[in-house]
This record gives sequence, structure tokens and C-alpha cells, in this order.
Amino acid sequence: METYVYSYHSDSLKEPIGRVQATSLFEARKKISIQKQIDIDSIDELFKIKKLNDNGKQNRKNLR
Repeated sequence: METYVYSYHSDSLKEPIGRVQATSLFEARKKISIQKQIDIDSIDELFKIKKLNDNGKQNRKNLR
């Protein structure tokens, strides 16, 4: 499974507000829609979803 993080489209800093474990982007969208209790079609309008890779994890640790 991969880790996907999501942020609000309107957030100029694109600061992640959550993360999910999923095997694909479609599954990540589905899990986020269940967590947020909104229609899966609204997910792309509200959130920017991206896969968090190993490099992203390392870079985030170094920023602290």
C-alpha cells in the first residue's frame, strides 16, 4: 500500500490536512470521501491528492 496525502485546492501553501493508505489513487479518493462523508465526485473539486513517496518523507523530516 502507498500513502496518499491531501490538501484543500484553495490552500496556497498546499499544506496536507490528512493522509490515507491505499493501493491506488481511486481507492484513496474513495477512502477520503468516506472519512469526510461527502460524495466521491466532490473530492476532486475540494482536495488535491498526491502520493507521498520515500523522498517526500525524508525531506519532511529534514524541515523540522
